[in-house]
Amino acid sequence: MEVKPISFKNLGAIASFQVHQNQKPFQMEEMKTDYKQEKIEASREKYAEFVQSCNAIYQGATPTQLVNKQTNSINITNGVYYHLGMVNGKTLNGTALTGGGFNSNFSPMIQWTGVGTRVTPEQEAAFRAHKSYSQAEHQGANELVAVFMSLSRLAEGKKSVASMNDDVMFMQHFSKFAEGVGLDLNKPFTINGKSFMYSKGALQALNNEV
Repeated sequence: MEVKPISFKNLGAIASFQVHQNQKPFQMEEMKTDYKQEKIEASREKYAEFVQSCNAIYQGATPTQLVNKQTNSINITNGVYYHLGMVNGKTLNGTALTGGGFNSNFSPMIQWTGVGTRVTPEQEAAFRAHKSYSQAEHQGANELVAVFMSLSRLAEGKKSVASMNDDVMFMQHFSKFAEGVGLDLNKPFTINGKSFMYSKGALQALNNEV
């Protein structure tokens, strides 16, 4: 029987493979831990944003003006409490939330606390705020919020100009929304740095930006 010696080169390769094999479980555990930590942190940030938006509503905070009238520009940022115009003579303010949705003074969001738990002061305040507006006023607020959210998705590149022009809700209420926030549709305007104009009832992108 012939016995062939194993070269040091092969031993090194085997040792290296074993080391990498031993490291993988630890690396995977670290990746899982980091991912969980990121999810926890993101959840905390979203909750803090939600609480801040509710506080702005309940404390009657002064909203940020959506339009810079000097430059005829809109800058939309999630988490900012904006003024979005008037509905039946009543101010509509609200916040686009990073986690999704829009929290307005017409219908403040309610944090679910579970079945059988007592109603919190915040939930009671949200209910009172919601009931203080008529069904028609809620409808009017929803129309303006829908326009705002469409503009937000356009700014993020999640919606095209063509889809905006095909959006019946947007096209029907955009002019009213623009008037309420002080956007001049008779001249070009920008949304988060992207240039547009509104002509003959249609939205158009300038400089082929969208």
